[in-house]
Amino acid sequence: MRDRRHKFHKAAEFYEKALNIDSGCAVAAQGIAIMVAEDALGMMSLKPGSGLEDEQTRLKNTREALDVFAKVREVMPDANVYTNMGHCYYMRDEYERAIESYETGLSKLSEGPATTILMCLSRAWYSKATRDQSFVSMKTSLQLSQMAQANSPWDKSIRYNIVVIEQRAAEMVFNLGVSKRTMSELREAVALASHAQRLLYDLSQDTSTGGLPYDRDMAAQRHRYLTTLQRKGAEQVSQQEAYEKEHDAQLQAAREHRMAEKLAAEARETARLEVLQREAAALAEERRKAREEAALWAAQHKESSSDEDKPKRKRKEKAAADDILDDGDQEVIGGQAKIPKEKRERKPRVARRRKGKETPGEEGPSSGDEADKLERPKKRLTKKRVVNDEEEEDGDPRARKKFKSADMIDDSDEELERLDRLEEERKRLVKTVISDDYDDAAPEDVEMS
Repeated sequence: MRDRRHKFHKAAEFYEKALNIDSGCAVAAQGIAIMVAEDALGMMSLKPGSGLEDEQTRLKNTREALDVFAKVREVMPDANVYTNMGHCYYMRDEYERAIESYETGLSKLSEGPATTILMCLSRAWYSKATRDQSFVSMKTSLQLSQMAQANSPWDKSIRYNIVVIEQRAAEMVFNLGVSKRTMSELREAVALASHAQRLLYDLSQDTSTGGLPYDRDMAAQRHRYLTTLQRKGAEQVSQQEAYEKEHDAQLQAAREHRMAEKLAAEARETARLEVLQREAAALAEERRKAREEAALWAAQHKESSSDEDKPKRKRKEKAAADDILDDGDQEVIGGQAKIPKEKRERKPRVARRRKGKETPGEEGPSSGDEADKLERPKKRLTKKRVVNDEEEEDGDPRARKKFKSADMIDDSDEELERLDRLEEERKRLVKTVISDDYDDAAPEDVEMS
């Protein structure tokens, strides 16, 4: 150990001289960074092991080394720089960043075997799987180790590492609960344990000279442990089968229950839609009937309006005829036309001669004048009086028309009947007046018997 420490000091001195000569020497800077990182493991400390015990010192040294590697990477971005950065991240327990650095270094490797970088990458995945208890990450670590074994089939240390990874993967799956693993993972773990047991038997029986990179007794002890683990694996398989059978039954029951609920919901939705459709159809039928009733009512109303307009037109025609027949001096009282008394000039009545008979001592007409007097007088035509606008404005009540406007007549049946009775009375009075005028115009020389 003291000789190793002395060599590190000598190397540090040479790297320092190289940097003094060429401050941009990337190789010297990388060597200084490696020694700084190795000091985190206690390699250069006067007190052995202090670097492992002091967590803060380890983190500080690796952080300083990463800063140096980052600067060297800008000048010399080769696989060694990224691999050394991966070592620093691994010592800081930053396994994801270590994996990223190792993969970048593996991609930049131009020549030489990639066995070392593959084993470093496998180690990072193994530590990550152990921390996360991830069977998938453990299988990734195993695949990387098998790739390294393919590059160096004679390397027994890689073979021993494969055994350790397989044993750890089987233990991880067996320690998981039945609900956190699957039957396929369990069967795969049992197969890994069986393969590791065979490899360990070969490694424990290896008697080659020149030393082994592993402890033969430790290999034999692991072989016995895997034998016990295999027996435990059979029990684990039976438990997992029972659990998955029960779990599948529960899942099937849950699926059937969900399907039944879905069908019931669809049935309810279908029933609801049918109710809505029936209600919509009933509403549409009601609206159709309402439209038909409205159209029928409108037609009836139109017919009744036309029937009501007919009496109004008749009354207007009658009113116009009354204007022609009424004399200006007539009065309309109570709906009946009367001639003022002072306008009536009655002559004394004489005895009428019966047709076909003569009164004794009655003499016939003696002359043509008397015959003319005996002739029936013609109907006296009344003169229509025209009222101009000036008389109407003077407010002469006699100059205005003596009948009411048709617009003020109520259209009810009683009013129409009353108007009809008044009209008949008016016609009767007109006939009476004409008859009286005829009687007044009779000859006065008729002798009474």
